[in-house]
Amino acid sequence: MNGHDAHSLSREFQEIEDLCDHGSITLQRILDHIHGRGEAMLTLLLAGPFLLPIPMPGLSIPFGILIVIFGFSLSTGWKPWLPQKWVHRRIPEDMLRRFCRAARRFLQKIERFIRPRYHWIHKNSVFKAAAGVMITGCGALLALPLPPGTNAPPAAAIVCLSVALLEGDGLLLVLGYLLFAFNAALFALIPFLGYEAILQILRVGF
Repeated sequence: MNGHDAHSLSREFQEIEDLCDHGSITLQRILDHIHGRGEAMLTLLLAGPFLLPIPMPGLSIPFGILIVIFGFSLSTGWKPWLPQKWVHRRIPEDMLRRFCRAARRFLQKIERFIRPRYHWIHKNSVFKAAAGVMITGCGALLALPLPPGTNAPPAAAIVCLSVALLEGDGLLLVLGYLLFAFNAALFALIPFLGYEAILQILRVGF
C-alpha cells in the first residue's frame, strides 16, 4: 500500500476527519465506518492523539482500557466485547479532527517508506499475536492513573505496531517490538529512579 492508494491510511484518516462535519462522533460511528479494517485501525486511532499536544482530560483511562480490549482481540482472535456506555460515548470532534489532520499529513510524508516486506515476520501467527500482547500491555500503561507526561512512549509503541499490522510491514513490526521493550524497561524503573527522573529521560527522548 502506498501514498497514492485510494485506501491508504492517510485517506482513511481524511474520511474519519470528514465524519466530524456530519454530526456527533461516537466510537460506534467510527466502528461502523472502518468496518473491515480491524482492531489495529482502532488501536492506532485511540493511541495517536497521545503523541500530539492535544488536551485529553479524562480520556487516557477509557482509551487505554479500549486499547487493552482491542489488543487482546488481536492477540487471541476473539471478538472484542465493548461496554455499551463507552461505545456510545461522544468523542470530542475538535480533538478528533486535529488528530486526523496531523496524522494524515504525517502519513502522507512517510507512506512511501511503509510497505509490505519481511512477510515471514508479518505472516507468522506467533509474531502477530506477540504484537497484540504488546499493544495490550502498552494500553494498560496508558490506563494507569500516573501523573501527566508518561503517555507518549506507550502510545508510540502502539502506533508503530498498529501501522505495521495494517500495512504488513515486518520491519516496522520489529521496531514496534523494540519500542515496547523500551517502555517495559522505562516503567519498570519508576519504583527505583522515581517519577521525576523518568520524566527527565522522556524530555530528552521525546
